[in-house]
Amino acid sequence: MKIKTNRRNFIRGIGCVSPLTYVSLESNASEIKEPEVPNYFKKLGVEPFINAVGPYSSLGGAKMWPEVLDAMDYAIRNKAKMPELHDAVGSQIASMLGSEAAMVTSGATGAIILGTAACMTLGDSEKNELLPNTSNMPNEVIILKSQRYLYDRSIRAPGAKLIEIKNLSELPKAINKKTAMCFYLLNRPDDKNIDIDAYIEIAKNHKIPIMCDAATTVPPVKRIHETVNRGFDLICYSGGKGLKGPYSAGLLLGRKDLISYARQHGSPNHRAYGRSMKVAPEEYLGMMVAVETSLKFDENIEYQRQSKLVKSMANQLSKIPGTDITLHEPSDEAREPYLEINWDKRYRINPSQMKIELRNNKPSIEIRALFLSGGKIHLTATMLDKDESLIVTNTIVRILQKYST
Repeated sequence: MKIKTNRRNFIRGIGCVSPLTYVSLESNASEIKEPEVPNYFKKLGVEPFINAVGPYSSLGGAKMWPEVLDAMDYAIRNKAKMPELHDAVGSQIASMLGSEAAMVTSGATGAIILGTAACMTLGDSEKNELLPNTSNMPNEVIILKSQRYLYDRSIRAPGAKLIEIKNLSELPKAINKKTAMCFYLLNRPDDKNIDIDAYIEIAKNHKIPIMCDAATTVPPVKRIHETVNRGFDLICYSGGKGLKGPYSAGLLLGRKDLISYARQHGSPNHRAYGRSMKVAPEEYLGMMVAVETSLKFDENIEYQRQSKLVKSMANQLSKIPGTDITLHEPSDEAREPYLEINWDKRYRINPSQMKIELRNNKPSIEIRALFLSGGKIHLTATMLDKDESLIVTNTIVRILQKYST
C-alpha cells in the first residue's frame, strides 16, 4: 500500500515528531535502564550450588574472561567465512604459543579424536572416507599402561587400537608398521617408568608422531610454551578450564602437516568423520582472545587469592578436635592449592558419606570425586569466593558435630 504525502501531511508529521525529539534530547541518560536479565535457572527450577572442586565440565566449567564474552558477542553479530576464520585464528594462536600450527577444537577430547584420526590417515582422502574402519591403515596407538584413563576412549573413537607398554624399554618392540601414534598423558606423568624426553626421541627416530594430552596443566600458561618446546607432535588443551575460554572449545597445537590433516576431519567439511564436533565462529574468536588474555594476566595474583582462601579454610577446620588438615600444591596438574581433610574415629562418618551430606546440603556443595582424591576429602578455592568458603567450612563443621560420639 502506498502512502501519499502532501504539504499538509508533512507539516502534521513534523508536529508529531518534534515533541518526541525534544523529549529524547532532554532525557537524562542515567534514567535509561538496561533490560533486566531473567533468572533462567530459578525459572527452570535449577538449584544453585557451591563449587569447591574446580572448573569441571559437569559443574559448568570456569567463568570466562570478560574479554572473551565481548569477542564472542562480536562474532555472533558479525559473520565471517569459516575457513578464513579458522585459518586466521589458528595462525594467531600458534604465533602466541610458539607452536608451528594450531586449531580450535570442540574441547580437548575433540582435539584427541581429530589428532588421532590425522595420524592414522595422514591426509589420504580415501582413508578419510573409511573412518572408523581402519583395517587398511596404521591404527595402533602406544600408551603407557599406568596412563590408561577415563578419556582414552577418545583415542579409540576414530578406530584406533590401544597398545599398552609398561616402561620405556618396551617401546621399540611395540613399534611396527601398524603403529600410527604414541600417546602421553602429561596430566599424570609417570617419571618412574618413562623419561618423557627419551620417549619423544624414540618416537621421532621411528618417525612416529607423539601426541600429548595436557588438558588440565594450565595455569600457569607459560607451561604451554614449555610443553610445545619439548617436541611433542600434537598437544591437546581444554579451552574452558585454566584458559577461561568457551567451555565447549579446546586447542590442538603441533606440526603444520598434522594440524592440516586434523582439520580435514572436522567441520565445516561436509563428509568429515568429526563433522558433529562443530566449532562455532564465536568459539574460534573466543578461544583466541582467551589465550591472548591469559598470557597477559598476572597468575600470581589469582594464585595468592586461592592460597589465602585455602589457608583460611584450613585454619578454621584445624580447630575441630580430632581433625588433620594438610595443605597441598600439586606440581603436575594446574597450579591449584587445595586442602585435604582427615578425622579420627570419634566422628561416625566416612568420606563417602561426607560427600553425600555436602551434596544434599542447602546450598549443595560439590567437592572433588573420591576416586580422584584417593578417597580423601579435598577442597579447592579455584571457583570459590570468600563468602562461599565460609559456608563450606561451616557446613563441614556442622556435619562433623552431627556425627560426633
